[in-house]
Amino acid sequence: MQIYTAAMIIQSEQTTPHSLINALKLWWNPVCLSSAFHKKLNQGNKMANKLQSLIVTAIIFLSAQATYADSRVKAIQQKLSELGYQPGVADGIWGKNSEAALNQFLSSKGLTFDGKIDTNELELLEIFSFKYNIDDSLPVAWIDEFKNIMGILQEVLPVDENFNKYVKNFTMNIYAWNGKVKNPFTEKQGMSGASISGDGRTRWMVLEIPENEFKYDSLHRYSVIVHEYFHIYQIGLSKDRMDPKWLNEGGAKVLEEMFVQQYYGRSSLQGDFERAELWSDEVFTNPKLYEKFETSSKETADGWMDMNYAGSAFIFLTLVNELQKQSISEQEAFKLVFRDFWIEKSNESNWEKAFEKTFNINIETFYKRLSEYSRKDIKKILPSKSLKIQNIFN
Repeated sequence: MQIYTAAMIIQSEQTTPHSLINALKLWWNPVCLSSAFHKKLNQGNKMANKLQSLIVTAIIFLSAQATYADSRVKAIQQKLSELGYQPGVADGIWGKNSEAALNQFLSSKGLTFDGKIDTNELELLEIFSFKYNIDDSLPVAWIDEFKNIMGILQEVLPVDENFNKYVKNFTMNIYAWNGKVKNPFTEKQGMSGASISGDGRTRWMVLEIPENEFKYDSLHRYSVIVHEYFHIYQIGLSKDRMDPKWLNEGGAKVLEEMFVQQYYGRSSLQGDFERAELWSDEVFTNPKLYEKFETSSKETADGWMDMNYAGSAFIFLTLVNELQKQSISEQEAFKLVFRDFWIEKSNESNWEKAFEKTFNINIETFYKRLSEYSRKDIKKILPSKSLKIQNIFN
C-alpha cells in the first residue's frame, strides 16, 4: 500500500520537492524492511546496493531543493507582510493566503500572477535572487549538484540585503560552463576562471570549470561554488569592504574545504598545506604581505607565495586557533572569523580597528604569535571534521 501511495504522489501534477521526499520515504521503507532486500544487500548484490545509493542520494538532493524553496517562500511572505499585505505566518509554506497577498501586490502594479514564482516577482518585491546561466557543456550531474549546493548555501548563509546596494539590482547572474569550450556567453565576453566580477553597475559570478576536474574527479569543481558564493556573503555583510586578503580569501578557502569535508567526506586542505611549493614561509616572517593581492600573489625561488590561497588559509586558521586559547569554542571562533568580523567591517572602514574590536587582540600581537608557528603545526590548526557549517552560521 505504501508503494502504491508513493507512486500516486510522484505521478501527481502537484508534485513538489517535499512531496517527492515523502514519496521516496514511503516507497523506501517497505523496500528496506523486505528481508529479501536485506539478504541481497548482505550478499553484496550490485543492483540492490546501487538502488540503495540512488534513493539515499535522491532524498538528500530533494531535501536541499525543498529547503531552498522554503527559504525563498519565507522571504516573500516576510516582504509582503512588511508592505502591508496579509500572507499569514511567514513559515515558508506556500498557501492560499500567500498567493492572495501576492496577487494583491501584483494587482497594485497592474500585473497578474501567472502561478509561477520567478525572478520577476522577486525583483518587484526587491528580494535578492540568483539567475542561473548554465551552458550544456557541463555534465547534468554537475548541474544537479550545483543547484543542490546553492540551495544549501542560500539557506545557511543567506545573502545580506546590503548586497543589493552594491550590485545595484536584485538579481545576480551566474555564468557557468565547461573549460573545454570557449566562453559561450556572448553578452559577457572576456570571462574566464572563477570570480565575482563587475562593471561598476552590477556584478556576476563566473564559474569556468576545467575539464580536468571532471577527468580526475577533483572536488574543486564543487568547492569553487562555495568559495565564490562566500565572497557574495562577505560583500553583503561588510558593505563591500573586503580587506585584508588573508581573511577574505583565506576564509573562502577554509569554508569551501569544510563544506566538501562535511558533504563529500574529503578535503584538500591538509594536502595543500603539506605542499611546500604552494605557499611561502613569509606567512610566519612577513604576514603583512598577505594583506594585499599584489604583494602575495607572486612566485618565489622556492615556489608560490599563496597558490590555492594556502598561505592565507594557514594565517586564517592560526587566528581561529589563537581565539580558542581565549576560552572560545571552536564553533564560536569560526563564527567570529566567518561572520562577525565582516559585520564589524560594515561599521568600521579601517580593518585593523575592526579586527581588534572583533577578536579582542590587535594585529601586531597576532602577527607576533603567528611567527611562533611553523609548518609542523598544520594538524594542530585544521578544523575538526565533525564541525558542521550549520552550527557555525546558525
